[in-house]
Amino acid sequence: MVVGRVHGRDEAARAASPHDALERMLTWLLSDDDATAVWYLREDWPTALTLVGRPARGVVGETRRQAHLFRLEPGAVLYGSITARCGAELGLPEIEWLPVGAGMPCECCLVLNGTGD
Repeated sequence: MVVGRVHGRDEAARAASPHDALERMLTWLLSDDDATAVWYLREDWPTALTLVGRPARGVVGETRRQAHLFRLEPGAVLYGSITARCGAELGLPEIEWLPVGAGMPCECCLVLNGTGD
């Protein structure tokens, strides 16, 4: 879900992916200098989700474009950036979202994801 305040009105929209959430938030923020926007996995979602993303081209050198694992907890509000299992923090516009199994994995994320922490 993406929620915010645009042109003095409360707005809410569904987003099928983090990319869609970012597009919706950017549209709102570009249309109104005073707009606010956040996104989250609905509180009633049955379990946490793990998403795969890496730094977009140009954010870091090619050898550092590892695929990180990002855990989304139901109800946790996200804005601006998100932190990977390994502790790497990336701004939402800096992430290329990937399907499971794509990209060179961050070994630290893989190890930490298996611990259940």
